[in-house]
This record gives sequence, structure tokens and C-alpha cells, in this order.
Amino acid sequence: MKSDKVQSIGSRISYAWHENSLTVIIAQHIPQRQRMMLEAWFLGWLLVGIGASIGFAEASGSDRSFYLIFMAFWAFFAFRVLKVILWRRVGREMIRITKEGMTVKNAFWDWGKARFFIKGNIQKMEVIRRDPSKFIQNLDQSFWIMGGDSLEFGYLRGRFVLGKQLPEKDALQLAKLIDQGLRKF
Repeated sequence: MKSDKVQSIGSRISYAWHENSLTVIIAQHIPQRQRMMLEAWFLGWLLVGIGASIGFAEASGSDRSFYLIFMAFWAFFAFRVLKVILWRRVGREMIRITKEGMTVKNAFWDWGKARFFIKGNIQKMEVIRRDPSKFIQNLDQSFWIMGGDSLEFGYLRGRFVLGKQLPEKDALQLAKLIDQGLRKF
């Protein structure tokens, strides 16, 4: 089956069958309104950091210690939110299946560390079922978080995940597509 024609599942998943591989790209974009809210929140967070920096410069004694600790927490969250903004603008999950196995990469543009899984050790793809009454499971599907994987598979003695924040319908189709690719090559 030589196709190379790009097909899609839902609005975020595109895939193409090649002569000796299957490639799948899962885009991480969100609606513009949500992206603008996330970026506005980050801008507000930057203003808080500027205010805290001014307070630190004018403080003395134990007040300086407070500001220093506050700024450490501030920097941690600023980095996390900046990473999510980049993920939503240019991030994507890249999956490639060949006769040797499957490569999964969370990439910013094309940068990212790929993980390789030997084909014979990969167990069936399964959709992660979410309980709507569980707060943390619902929080994990929020647009301001990078997590929220939708598929999992067994590999050797561990479980691995992919397909961040996919609708259940798209996740089911992607699981079938990946299983089909693993059987084909």
C-alpha cells in the first residue's frame, strides 16, 4: 500500500502510509480564544514577577528572604506556563512505525527526544478511560496543561502513553490505526 497521501482523524491528527512506514502527527493547537487567555495569563504573571523584583530590590532582612523564595516559585511557574504556550503554538507528537518498531517523539518544531520501542515488545494500544467524577483526570484535560494522554500500551514491564488530550472518538481511531501499522510492517 503505497499512498503517501496525508489523511486525517479529527482536527488534530494527520497520518500517511508510506512504502515501508506509517507516520502520524498529532498537532497540539488549541482554539485561538484559549491560546489568547493562556498568553494573557502569562503576561499577568510576568507583571507579578516585575512587581516582586521591585519589592526584592527595595527590601531588606527577612523580607528579602521572602521575596527570594517567592521569586523561585514564580520562576518555576513562569517556565511551566511558557513551555505550555510553546507546546500549544508549535508542539506536536510524532509517531513513526516501521518494521523494526515504533518511534514516539514530543517535539517543539522538530526538536525533542524520540523514544524507540521494539515492535515485538509492544502490546496492544488501549484508550485510557476517564472517570468524569475524578477532579484530577478532568484537570489533566485542561488546555493550560501539557499532559492528558489518551492512549497507553504495554512495553516490556512498563506502560507508556501518547495522544495528548484527544477526544475519545479520535483516540479510538488512532489506536486502531497504530495497531494496524504494527501488524502491517
